[in-house]
Amino acid sequence: MSAGSDVVARLLKALPKAAAATPVKDYPTVRLAAPTDLLLAARLLKDELGFTYLEMVTAVDWLGPTSMSGFVCRSNPNPLSRKPAAPPLAPVPGPGVNYRPVLDLLWSFGNLGENGKVFLRLEVPRDRAEVPSLTGLFAAADWQEREAFDLFGVRFAGHPNLIKILTPDFLKGHPLRKDYVHAKDQYDEE
Repeated sequence: MSAGSDVVARLLKALPKAAAATPVKDYPTVRLAAPTDLLLAARLLKDELGFTYLEMVTAVDWLGPTSMSGFVCRSNPNPLSRKPAAPPLAPVPGPGVNYRPVLDLLWSFGNLGENGKVFLRLEVPRDRAEVPSLTGLFAAADWQEREAFDLFGVRFAGHPNLIKILTPDFLKGHPLRKDYVHAKDQYDEE
């Protein structure tokens, strides 16, 4: 049994409703069944399996093709060109993509002593995107969870300071959600 499959086996034994998932870049990956599984899995990884480094917290919005209304579009982005701007492209669904109204959350943990890495995944409904915060276990979770909150609207229950970290205060909404619509602000052109 490889080190990666041993890690997956330990996680699945502790979390019977979790499942082995398609590996992220050949790294062992486990799909959690519920947000309540996250703290248990993170504690097991950190305290018993040596994964003491939280490398990444991120998300993917699977709602559908990206709406262009979330982007600032200039009529002609090149002021030196006399050619008219190309018309904006309409979003097109990707072939074979399983669009659904969920956010797919992804955590990456590193075991620096053994040069190991493991990923946890969890799908949550877009309208109830809330999971426990890992700030009590990993200091690195602080800013990464704030980033996921700012860009995707994921709420991390128990986070001590869950406020925006990347976008300005006047920007409303979460710009990496597929249905984000940009509201004109003082920095937009006429």
